[in-house]
Amino acid sequence: MKIVPFFKNYNSWISQNTFRFRNLTHQRLVPEFINSIKRLHYKFGHKKIILDFEEVEKIYPYPTTAIAGYIRYFKEYEQINFEFINVPSYLKRIHFSDPLAVSNIGRHTVCLDKIWIFQNSNHIHSLVNGILANIRSSIECEPGVIDACTWGLNEIMDNVIQHSASNCGFIMAVVHKRTKNINICIFDYGIGIYQSLKNSDNEYNPASAADAISLALQEGVTRDKSVGQGNGMWGLYNIVNLNAGHMSIVSGKGGLVFNKGTVKTYKEIIMLSKEQQATTVNFHLNLHKDISIKDALGGHELVDMYIENMEDEFDRIIFKLANAASGTGTRRSGLKLKTEVINLYKKAKKPIIIDFSEIGIVSSSFADEFIGKLVVELGFFQFQQIFTLSNMNSTVQTIVQKSLSQRMAKSLQDEDYGQ
Repeated sequence: MKIVPFFKNYNSWISQNTFRFRNLTHQRLVPEFINSIKRLHYKFGHKKIILDFEEVEKIYPYPTTAIAGYIRYFKEYEQINFEFINVPSYLKRIHFSDPLAVSNIGRHTVCLDKIWIFQNSNHIHSLVNGILANIRSSIECEPGVIDACTWGLNEIMDNVIQHSASNCGFIMAVVHKRTKNINICIFDYGIGIYQSLKNSDNEYNPASAADAISLALQEGVTRDKSVGQGNGMWGLYNIVNLNAGHMSIVSGKGGLVFNKGTVKTYKEIIMLSKEQQATTVNFHLNLHKDISIKDALGGHELVDMYIENMEDEFDRIIFKLANAASGTGTRRSGLKLKTEVINLYKKAKKPIIIDFSEIGIVSSSFADEFIGKLVVELGFFQFQQIFTLSNMNSTVQTIVQKSLSQRMAKSLQDEDYGQ
């Protein structure tokens, strides 16, 4: 076995059989990682490679999701054994070394801040529902944002299943509460956009990978019209543009970055192989800026099944607390449900009945966080116009009334002291 000389990149460096990450924040890390692993394995004959994360301080969904996907590829197809050392706790929590299977999703699963593998439409359905449920309960969103996330998740993940010729895709979604945005990264190590369009039945003839990406952003462009209408990338681009977000697409040797009305393209990016050109779609949406999905999709409006499933025969929204995955016993669960019903009203724009049937008891902290603070934030009269509390037993009613009176008293006291 040959000895590997010290070799330093901008984002990483290698020596012996060790690849050392300097960061997990920059897109240039991806080609550096591909080139270095191929160098260690093919040129120097290493079958075991150590991945050292000692210098890593910040971690972004892109390039992290793509690197996790490539690690799986090298494990599965090249039989390379990786050893992970000095792994930050956050990398462990997101399952970087061993992305999660969708079968692990349950009623209480937190889908954000984790890397998932998906392989079929059922997996997409479970992941989209899980991610959206987490968004609704974690942060208030302006109208259209959750619909935009729904569209982006479904369309881009479905592109992986339909067009990548890969056995799986990878996804990570992160909500940044301080900056009020969401970052979603979707990756596959399939044939890439260039090969997909080049081999299509529609006689597309992109001159390069960068041209293929630009072509994919046009309305109606797809590999096979019998499979899809070619509106996924186009719709996502419009959504990001209207929301003043930003996105990047890297596929094969080409890349495109759209940010604040400017577009940059990249060529001659190092890729895995001619057959496995891979594709990464990474986009950010501002949760505090509304989006008109109708405008973004050329007049098409989405049917929100989340809301439709809550409507009764009188077109009223029934929010059943018994179906809440977070329960009714903690202040944290109260905060989640308060955030969820606010997002529900912003989207539906109609009164909501909060149904306490099947709820035997709630904690005082839950009642204060959910009902008490909701009344204070909206104001008593606006709360009454929007929300109705129904089917509370006498115990729950007593707890809610006491928590509400205490919260209202504190609010009035704060006003008296100018707080």
